[in-house]
Amino acid sequence: MTNDYRVKITIRNERILKLIEDSGFVSVRSFCNSHKIAYQQLTELIAGKVKPFTENGVMVTVCRQMLEVLNVSLEDCFTSRQLEGFNKRSFEIKVKEQDLKKIINPTKNQEQKMMEQQAKNRIRYAIEMGLEPREAAMLKMKFGFDYGVEHSGEEIAKKFNISRSRVGQILAKAQRKMKHPSIMRQILQTGADEVFNIKNLPNHLKKIKQEDEQKLDYMDPDEFLELCHIKNTNKLN
Repeated sequence: MTNDYRVKITIRNERILKLIEDSGFVSVRSFCNSHKIAYQQLTELIAGKVKPFTENGVMVTVCRQMLEVLNVSLEDCFTSRQLEGFNKRSFEIKVKEQDLKKIINPTKNQEQKMMEQQAKNRIRYAIEMGLEPREAAMLKMKFGFDYGVEHSGEEIAKKFNISRSRVGQILAKAQRKMKHPSIMRQILQTGADEVFNIKNLPNHLKKIKQEDEQKLDYMDPDEFLELCHIKNTNKLN
């Protein structure tokens, strides 16, 4: 089937832009003016035209200044791929009209984002309730449940100062725990499968969902949060 539009996509580092916005600045230029940072150089860093490090492994001045002002780490601002920079920084894609509407309709898009965030919050609580603190923290980093940014195994390893293979072992154990019916039931009750349009649930998850729909006794969200708090408090004591 023929597409309806050609859309140009320009790469910009969302991590950096969000950190700047969260610091109270409406634009990169206002951020640069306020902290006497070279605007052109920072925009090139955000676009991936300039790498954070020189060929000799020295951090470029504008990157160092930005990290100091925002008081964040390199891992907060760049994925391992972003550290390499981009030779090609704009792309053209072909899309259908219905897909374009999702992009240009901010109101509907915002409503969807709110629903997704609510589902993610409750999934995060289910993770915290079912796992040990370190397991939960790693799993949330992997799937981006805390700050909306997914992290690689290498990034998680740096954060916890352990090897990538050890990260893999902990995540595998955590994901096995998450398959327990009691935990999966809480995740299904978030409505995440409908919010994220997951059409083909595995049969064992379909069975859990059907059983819950027949019982119609979902746990109240406040009660669920209280249980999460009690469980994590007990782990720390």
